[in-house]
Amino acid sequence: MKNKLLYPFAVTALLATLGGCGGESANVIPEKNDEATTNGTCTPGTTNCVEWGLEYPLDGLNFNCSSDTENTFITLFDSKNGVASGTCTKTDNIEFYIQSFASNKINLGQIKLSDYAIFNAQTQLPRLSVIDIASGITGRRVGDLVTTDPTVQVAMRLVKILQALALQEGRIVNPSDVQPLYITEEMRKDLAKTSGNISLTDTDFEKKIKDFVDVSQITDEVAFATVKKLVTIANAAVYQPEFSLFSTSGVIGTNLSGSDGLVGCNLSPCDIKNKNTKYLFGHFMLITDRQGYTFGSGLQWRDTQLKMATENLSSLGGINAQLIRKVKPVQMTADPQSSWIHPTRKTITTPYRLNVANSSNPLELYQGKLLNDYVIAGKEAFYKKVTNKTVLDASDQANLGLWRLAADNENYAGSFDLYKIFPISYLDRQIFRTAENVEPGQSYIFPMYANLEFKFTDSTVNPITLGIVIDSNGDVRTNMQSASNLATDPVAGCQGDVLGSNLLINGVQQYRLGTLGRAFVADKAVSMRLILANEKFGNLNGALVGLDSRIQSSTDPKDSIVIGGALLNLSNVLNSNVGQTGRVTFLNSVGEEVQWANTYASFQKVYNNNNKDLTPADTQLAKLNGGSVEFKLADCYQVKAK
Repeated sequence: MKNKLLYPFAVTALLATLGGCGGESANVIPEKNDEATTNGTCTPGTTNCVEWGLEYPLDGLNFNCSSDTENTFITLFDSKNGVASGTCTKTDNIEFYIQSFASNKINLGQIKLSDYAIFNAQTQLPRLSVIDIASGITGRRVGDLVTTDPTVQVAMRLVKILQALALQEGRIVNPSDVQPLYITEEMRKDLAKTSGNISLTDTDFEKKIKDFVDVSQITDEVAFATVKKLVTIANAAVYQPEFSLFSTSGVIGTNLSGSDGLVGCNLSPCDIKNKNTKYLFGHFMLITDRQGYTFGSGLQWRDTQLKMATENLSSLGGINAQLIRKVKPVQMTADPQSSWIHPTRKTITTPYRLNVANSSNPLELYQGKLLNDYVIAGKEAFYKKVTNKTVLDASDQANLGLWRLAADNENYAGSFDLYKIFPISYLDRQIFRTAENVEPGQSYIFPMYANLEFKFTDSTVNPITLGIVIDSNGDVRTNMQSASNLATDPVAGCQGDVLGSNLLINGVQQYRLGTLGRAFVADKAVSMRLILANEKFGNLNGALVGLDSRIQSSTDPKDSIVIGGALLNLSNVLNSNVGQTGRVTFLNSVGEEVQWANTYASFQKVYNNNNKDLTPADTQLAKLNGGSVEFKLADCYQVKAK
């Protein structure tokens, strides 16, 4: 008989009760001298151990790791990090199920961990969605996310179970809302009342499971909407290439990962010895928001004048460093698009376009697959390192990250290595309170109307005020009442919430800015990530807020572009009465003023420092490299009651 390495059910039930107060099961300490942890067969960070997460915040899901024939485990939800996780050896198959107090259980299939998590040297967990678990039940991967797909139908049944339990426990008010769910002692007792094991493919599924939970209260429409929401959240994050100023090929998991970023040239192959080669080197940052739109800003250097031909260079890093010093950067802007990485296939199926300032044609990212829910590899050597393969077959070749650009009467092409960082998570309704997720009579604070006040490090540039809305989805857009004024109107500015795809309100065009990363229950705060990517923003075009990244801008370790985090503390607003405004604080993770940066303007400054023939426009652009930003609630904003 297998040992059940999980918390005593009384403790699990207690922690479920404490969950509303910020309690978390991950604080329980495993038994002494027990090498296996309660939520997995190995310790994260050790050789061949992979820690994985569930996109659904579910505590107490039973699972087995195939390499451990003695023990069984449960997922543990960590409210601090906003994820339910487990660990297995990287070669394991994982069997999922919900176990009753008796022998009967709900079987949730089996997945091969290496299909989802190939290596463990990464900054965040590979996350499994309800679609991934459903694929383990049906043995079929999902193509398009449609209700006629057999695996999607199974995922809908899984969601019906979880959402019905959440309603039963009072965890949610809206049946499509996603909030932490704990498998409690009472739930397992109820599951013991069912007759035999249950599979999500049973033809009489709803009848068999009724003694456990009534799933009929979750309609097919609600179940599918929830599946779509979870899949979109699983894809939402910040995406950026490695900034390939230096090349340390073959190394993963360091600040200099070994990937080459976005690189290429006008010839095939790019040969350093060929003096007719014109190189292109680029960088960008993209955000995928909670509605599935991806947008962002970046820059490129294009060697249009063969300036590198006279250089005695022997490495890609050396070429890139010289491009930064000798060639003016060119801005790239990605308008919001829903054709980024396919949410279920994890591949680029339709070219993603970045508009290039001095070209009538966009740079297209037209091929690539997100591996390990973490990286797109553009070159064979890096792909092999990521996948542990020694030979790439045709399907592997079709997964390499590739780009193209027609400009300067040349056809530039190359590869890109891309990282998915800072994935978003569900928004806890203790903090993110909307009319949709609170009880009647309770107060709610979103949508939230405000102004961002941007100041420039160079004080000769005038500050700019930008009106914003944090909508009830948790996405951020502009809040302009006229085409000529960026700020929120102090009287008429508190109207409109989630908008349609055209992003119009009262005939005024609005612009997507970013999203909330997650809610921090203990701190009563939310993290915010923004990219201002449109000419409409003038001197703020390309501004980056809350992306928490550092880009090395020269060989001098002191030269770097720092984009700090951005946390919006809501404790005072949450404690305010209906009709009041409250106040907020906007600080980074160490309690300092939020800083913003613009990589395009910052690298123009690097160019200016290395060249003498500068224009007034060059000098002015460099002044827009960054500064500080404050968040102020709009005068018309008030806490409301449902």
